[in-house]
Amino acid sequence: MRAAYILTFAFLILSAVAQGQKEGLETINKNDLKAHMTFFASDEMKGRNTGTPENEIAALYLRTNIMMLGLKPIPETGDYFQSVPVESSEILAGETYIKIKDAGGSVVYTTDSIVYLMAPSHTLESSANFVFAGYGFTDSTMTYNDFENVDLKDKIVLLMTGSPELSDPADLNSLFNIETEKPKLIWAFSQGVKAILYVYDPRSQLPDAYVSGLAELGASTIGSRSMSLQKSEESSTVQVAFITRNTADQLLKKSGNTLKSMQEKIIKDKKPVSFESDDITVTFKTNIGKSTISANNVIGIVEGSDPVLKKECIIYTAHFDHVGINREGEAFNGADDNASGSMALLEVAQAYMNLRKKPLRTVVFAWVNGEEKGLLGSQYYTSNPVYPMDHTVLDINLDMVGRSKTPADTGKFMGMDVSLSEPGEIHMFTDQTGGELMNIVSAKSRQTGMKIINKGRDHEAGTSDYASFMAKGVPAIFFNSGIYSDLHSTRDDIGKIDFDKMERVSKMVFLIGYDIANQKKRFVPVTGQ
Repeated sequence: MRAAYILTFAFLILSAVAQGQKEGLETINKNDLKAHMTFFASDEMKGRNTGTPENEIAALYLRTNIMMLGLKPIPETGDYFQSVPVESSEILAGETYIKIKDAGGSVVYTTDSIVYLMAPSHTLESSANFVFAGYGFTDSTMTYNDFENVDLKDKIVLLMTGSPELSDPADLNSLFNIETEKPKLIWAFSQGVKAILYVYDPRSQLPDAYVSGLAELGASTIGSRSMSLQKSEESSTVQVAFITRNTADQLLKKSGNTLKSMQEKIIKDKKPVSFESDDITVTFKTNIGKSTISANNVIGIVEGSDPVLKKECIIYTAHFDHVGINREGEAFNGADDNASGSMALLEVAQAYMNLRKKPLRTVVFAWVNGEEKGLLGSQYYTSNPVYPMDHTVLDINLDMVGRSKTPADTGKFMGMDVSLSEPGEIHMFTDQTGGELMNIVSAKSRQTGMKIINKGRDHEAGTSDYASFMAKGVPAIFFNSGIYSDLHSTRDDIGKIDFDKMERVSKMVFLIGYDIANQKKRFVPVTGQ
């Protein structure tokens, strides 16, 4: 009798869990996702850039929807908005320039055609001797070193992109190859440079960072704004920026050379031509104006049903901001990045609210702002959480979950190979390497017909809001479509979204969170060595 009773009881529990899953799953569908996306990723939303009216409209859209669904607001404030204190730094015209002075101190050239890879957060002026360091390339096997015999400390250094070894047109015409350029930057920083000026290799078809599109892809120009949390530490005092070939030629003019002639010498002789100029001084000034802006995270809560376990939570996160419009007024719609993740979370929230019995633990939904500006919203949330970080069991982050590879998705993005997942596939990034959580992820992916490609902890193109939670010791899993050439361009639009994938990913993460939220015993994180 006792064995029969236990089996019956276990069957009833499993049946209740299955019924709960079904109640949630049946609300998630691609038609709802497409309806949400049609508004959220429209031209009228002008790229949802943090600090713009359209970004505020996006936040209102999210708040209105979760209010209608019945999610609870932040207990302390009774509001769904969490105000994020953001400071904006704008590069101002007029006093932002590069000036070249001759040995007598006379100004011989001035330009404001500057595209920053790294702009300071405060007004900064550097005057220094000029060093041309070729490609900034070193290769011990070739005994080639562009930095040999030049002292970079307190200098302003000019570098060409790429290396003398590159010959593939795809590499030569890369707008910025992170893998190639990163070692140069690290070395130059370690030597104490005041500023780094970049120029495209003359063999490239790209004359400058305006034509290449780098200026539209997150780099800063006059009029651009960078953002940080208020009272955060000042950024680096090293200015890193692209200049035009004409400006590079002006810097080299006193040496009797042009950028092209110097590059040709390197290729012909296979020797560096680096030098420090005693004939000119370079002044690089960036004039920064400061202001505070309005930015909100949007928070909704599904309160747990267990009187004790509801004090713990799992959290779903997705950033809803994007990067605005280009100089022609065209919108970077950010359909995949990250209207897809944001709208998927609306469907997941609806699934939880459709459950007759809520999970044992509380489920928090956080649509965070300012991810494109440096994870601002998630950094602020993890320092000011609705539930303490040590009571936060897991973060499930969605950032770009709507694209699938097509025959047109080839080539590179910022020097990285396009790596879009196929239909029915999704990339996962996590610090978790095994254990119960990974078993649940595997089971729920199979249940929803999704193949997960585990890419390890770090995304090759940077990071996303999951990193803010991992930095606080919270286990996190991050789902992502992969890298494609349309990133941060006007081509990331709704017409390229795979809504079947979005629906399956939404169902999968609902099931993962549902299982974790219903565990009576908190899972034990398993991380790699």
